Amino acid sequence: MRFVSLVAAVAVVACSKPAPPTIVPEQATVTSMDMLAVHLDVMLTATNPNAIDLPVRDVTAKIVVGQNFDLGTATIPNAVTLPAGKSTKLDVPMSLKWTDMSALAQLAATRAAIPFTVDGTVDLGGDLIAVSVPFHIAGTVSHDQLVSAALNSLPGITR
Repeated sequence: MRFVSLVAAVAVVACSKPAPPTIVPEQATVTSMDMLAVHLDVMLTATNPNAIDLPVRDVTAKIVVGQNFDLGTATIPNAVTLPAGKSTKLDVPMSLKWTDMSALAQLAATRAAIPFTVDGTVDLGGDLIAVSVPFHIAGTVSHDQLVSAALNSLPGITR
């Protein structure tokens, strides 16, 4: 009788639905900016509460700068596996091409901090289990950071 109960308990646990991972956005930093694109470094902490490892298929993010300028959406394939029962830091570098060059001029002309948002998903799993976990980061880029990022983009300039 105990054996039957044990087998039933194992079957229930083995067939239970996996828990969704959690994604905690840490920060998004503008690393450089040039006439072609804005380059960001997005930091996330992903926690896998399951008993099995989960591969990260890709990270997709839409970036809006200055509340008006949609830089578009980027998808970055990421060959990372979230280990079972652990948290993992994800460092996702992104580059988005400017779709409106006047936006760069308008942003450069402002002296105030420029707000930005990053809305995205981390696609996890494989053929049997697949899940998309959303994340959102809001922040600002100061005028000094904007100037620094632009200067870092120029060849031959060191700071």
